[in-house]
Amino acid sequence: MPTAALVAAAAAAATDGAYVALIRSQNATPPQPGIVAFICGYIAAIAAASMVGVWCYALGRPAAAKAVFLAAAAGSATLGFLAIFSIGLALLITAALLSIAALSIPRVDRPNAWLWPVSGALIAVVALLLGFFIVGTFG
Repeated sequence: MPTAALVAAAAAAATDGAYVALIRSQNATPPQPGIVAFICGYIAAIAAASMVGVWCYALGRPAAAKAVFLAAAAGSATLGFLAIFSIGLALLITAALLSIAALSIPRVDRPNAWLWPVSGALIAVVALLLGFFIVGTFG
């Protein structure tokens, strides 16, 4: 059982709570109304993906678990880099834990075994950036 993924799920959930507390303590209105909700949802998705990966591993699907862990790690690392001055460090730690969970799974020997993890990571990063464009942060 990749316990690092369970710790990553808890870390993501704690980061999400800390982010909401930080925003409320500042008592400020963000310039883009949907940004706080989007970031909270994205961090919650990272926590959920960690648990989905654990579930896949428990069902005997190590390749799927590894792909989910690496996709969540990519999303967490990207958001952590963008949010480095607030919650970024916690998200980078979450990404490291998810990477450790993925590395703890034995190598899957099959053709194109790299395809799903790379595709999942790209989708996670594109979803993050697309979400920022939709809420108006980068647009």
